[in-house]
Amino acid sequence: MARGHGGGIRARVLAALALMLVTGAACTQDADPADDAGDTPASPPDVPLVATPPPVVPASAFALPGLDAHRPQPRLGWPVQSVHITSHFGWRVDPVSGRGTRLHRGVDFRGTPGDLVLSIGAGRIDFVGHDPFLGTMVVVDHGQGLRSLYGHLSDVLVVAQMPVERGAAIGLVGNTGRSEAPHLHLTVKLDGVAIDPLDVLGEPLHRPEALIGGPEISNDPPAPAPDPAETTELAAPPQAVPPRIVPSHRSMPHRSDDGGP
Repeated sequence: MARGHGGGIRARVLAALALMLVTGAACTQDADPADDAGDTPASPPDVPLVATPPPVVPASAFALPGLDAHRPQPRLGWPVQSVHITSHFGWRVDPVSGRGTRLHRGVDFRGTPGDLVLSIGAGRIDFVGHDPFLGTMVVVDHGQGLRSLYGHLSDVLVVAQMPVERGAAIGLVGNTGRSEAPHLHLTVKLDGVAIDPLDVLGEPLHRPEALIGGPEISNDPPAPAPDPAETTELAAPPQAVPPRIVPSHRSMPHRSDDGGP
């Protein structure tokens, strides 16, 4: 009986332990998350992320105030073969009437009728027509606000909207319009304002005649001078020149105006 009674006590203890384990697991699963949250530090609230704007980059690395005024100007081609300028840009006396002053918005180049007129730069033909003052004329649009006008032409070699390159023949020198002699009138406008064409033109196509025909400059080294010690031939002595005898006027016969003695 004692053995049976001890076995029953042991079974009861094991059952109680099993019940405690089961009850503890259930309590752990049913625990409130809020109770556990009080034991840990609270995390900061979520802050919306604001995108940092990129740095402002100028349109050009060289776009600085006042820099355009110091940039090198474009160099364009010479419009005619002649290098003689008969009238410059600026105020002048009226060349036709000789009275009063007028603002000459261009440069006049002397030429011969039929000489080729060349475009000073690449572009597109913007206008071909006739003007009462400039006569037959051609206007070339070079882009970026730059335009060139060629006046007093005797004939044109292009049509409107035709692309041209620098140095392309666009007309012939003439004397049409209000003109006194054959020449080319060239006007250059930048953003609609006439500027001095000589500020943007390069060197002439040919050198002036005053610079042609000068002494030839050779790049070859000069020939070495002969060594006197190596010269075997003796130089001939200079020959004496007999004195020139001029007769006195007393020994010359007198002649009259008619050739007689």
